[in-house]
Amino acid sequence: MKSGKFWIAVLVCGILANIVDYVVYMQWLGPTYFATNPTLFRQDTSPVWWVIGDFVAVFVFAWVFNRVSSAFGSTVQDGAKAGLYLGIFVSFPTYIFMHLMFNGYPYGLSWISTIYSILWYVVIGALLAVLMKKGQAPSAA
Repeated sequence: MKSGKFWIAVLVCGILANIVDYVVYMQWLGPTYFATNPTLFRQDTSPVWWVIGDFVAVFVFAWVFNRVSSAFGSTVQDGAKAGLYLGIFVSFPTYIFMHLMFNGYPYGLSWISTIYSILWYVVIGALLAVLMKKGQAPSAA
């Protein structure tokens, strides 16, 4: 985990995650979230916390993928598959429970957020595999 490849992968994927999340949540889903129940969301939270949150999510995913890639597989496809499984594991209960916990949170928005988040993990998983050089086949010697 302490390799330069690991930290570069976390940095690159963290930047990508923040760019994509900005576009999706601030430009596309943000107005929908806010329109559902404007008093539900805090207006005084610094956006820095969202940036840090994406880097933490990428770091945790990279750490887990780095630890399980020997048993799970380490190709780009395996990174995407790990992202699919982790995305379902994390996102499905989270966003469906948001619908169940918060008044005015639309059920359809729960599914949009779930699917987006799963795709986010798939892309990050594939990119982590590329950047951490997890997709290199062993040399035939």
